[in-house]
Amino acid sequence: MSVSPPLALALSLLLGAEVVVPAGASLGEALERLGPGDVLRLGPGVHRGGLGRPGAGLVVRGAGAGLTVVEALPGEDGAVAVGALSLSGLTLVAGPGRSGLKVLGGAVRLEDVALSGGSAGLFVESGRVEGLGVLLEGEYGLLQSRGEVALTGLTATGGAAGLALLGGTLVVARATVTGPSREAAITVAGGAARLAELIVRDPGPTGLAVSGGEVIGRDLTVAGPRARRGLGGACLQVRRGTLRLSSSELVACGGAALEASRASVVLDGVDAGGGEVGGLIFTDHSSAELSATLTTGHGPGLVVMQGSQVSAFGARFWVQPAIWADCASGARVRLLHDPQARQPCAAVP
Repeated sequence: MSVSPPLALALSLLLGAEVVVPAGASLGEALERLGPGDVLRLGPGVHRGGLGRPGAGLVVRGAGAGLTVVEALPGEDGAVAVGALSLSGLTLVAGPGRSGLKVLGGAVRLEDVALSGGSAGLFVESGRVEGLGVLLEGEYGLLQSRGEVALTGLTATGGAAGLALLGGTLVVARATVTGPSREAAITVAGGAARLAELIVRDPGPTGLAVSGGEVIGRDLTVAGPRARRGLGGACLQVRRGTLRLSSSELVACGGAALEASRASVVLDGVDAGGGEVGGLIFTDHSSAELSATLTTGHGPGLVVMQGSQVSAFGARFWVQPAIWADCASGARVRLLHDPQARQPCAAVP
């Protein structure tokens, strides 16, 4: 049965057209012909010229990340999203000072996508990004100032940081972040980050650095911060932020397992391997709750000073000395699991 021309046009508008572009063909000409809901299918190989600012609702599909590679022209981003956009099975590459993908608004969906840029693999100013099986690399793997980002099955690396959150919300699950990075493998200066089933390897000076905002982590492994200016790197560093970490391990920490200043910290079921300067260090009126934690490595296991307050239930310190508290500064440690035991600073009024 034949389909009338008006009906064929209506169906094409409803279902969207598909344009196939082999490597070497003009990518710009194909993009000009596409509208909302259309599919741009890129063949394997290298495609010169980025995707520009695709129209809202465009779907771009390749043969697979690493198989279909889109290289932006010098001075351009790989793609700039301002509306709905779906990318799958491709690699976007941009040069110095540019991003593989820049998201300025809309809703972006990524699947089996690699993003590489001299500035950032993925830069998010606003909008929402959801991704599955994403690789990010650049000066920053991810640089997020606002918006919402949710990534599962992530691999990230960055010269300054693998993941950097300045604001908005970031949700990451089943991920690996590898350094070394100059700042930290993951840095959070604002917003809220939710991290689960994440491994940080060879991060640089710090595995996770929090200087504002809130981080909630579960099933994290942070391993092997490097020495910096002669000092060992801390696995976790929290300043003026909030950290809640459970069922996690801090391994081969060069300096402390955790350093906190003016911070709020909750550790539940965390194994911490202290380095050159000790295990868990709380300064400058920090507050902490420790539950079912184990601190090993170099002592002291717990340092509490400058008016910081720590409560512990089932916290074990397999180091010597186990606890050092600057009681004269108003610092306090409460051992809740054994109220009959001598409490640190108990004799101080």
